[in-house]
Amino acid sequence: MTGSEPYRPTRRGVLTGAGLAIAGGVAATVAGAPGVAEATGSGVARAPQGATAVEFRGRITQSGSTGQDFAALGILTALAGAQLSDLFEGPGTTIGNALFTVTADGSLVRRVLDQSVHALDIGGELSVYQRPHGGARFDRPASFSQGTRVARFDLALQDVLTVFAAAQGLPTLTGDMTQTQAGVLHGGLAGQRFGIGGQRLRMLATGIGQLVDPVTLNAQLEVAGNWSVE
Repeated sequence: MTGSEPYRPTRRGVLTGAGLAIAGGVAATVAGAPGVAEATGSGVARAPQGATAVEFRGRITQSGSTGQDFAALGILTALAGAQLSDLFEGPGTTIGNALFTVTADGSLVRRVLDQSVHALDIGGELSVYQRPHGGARFDRPASFSQGTRVARFDLALQDVLTVFAAAQGLPTLTGDMTQTQAGVLHGGLAGQRFGIGGQRLRMLATGIGQLVDPVTLNAQLEVAGNWSVE
């Protein structure tokens, strides 16, 4: 894909990356029907049912006395209706060049531990920010929430972790996303909206995780994945 080519959504059944390790299986409720302006106006992150609307990558920190808190930082790497030049500043596609950043926070709802396969249900919120310029850095978490917040989602996710070695696992993240904000964009996408208020999406992601503390079950995960329209 070049900077002049729009991103074309793929079918939902195809894993286009891997995912942002907060994942789902807890039921989520639709946050109301789309507004007339949002439903009829032009926008990005919109796709046919079952097709991919967004691709992303990110990192997740699991913390707390029992590993009950989750915080994620990431970027959007592909967006239905947008060109690569709308997503990154300059020719690079690094974190520091990204113009759309993501933050998410979640809390543990339920945990089921077994010998090699663990399942965690998580509820939380995710926000998307549009930056006028690049500059996000993982060593400066606040940099991912700079710019204008253009979308917000409620999350109900499940993380299925397959342990393959001591203190290492492969997370598979799935879950429901309900859009609660569809903001107006600027820059090359000025006047368009990000998604549609009330729409439902499905997150799919995978990556690798490292256990930091076996007593508190704190961990670090690196993931990538996609959101498809339900």
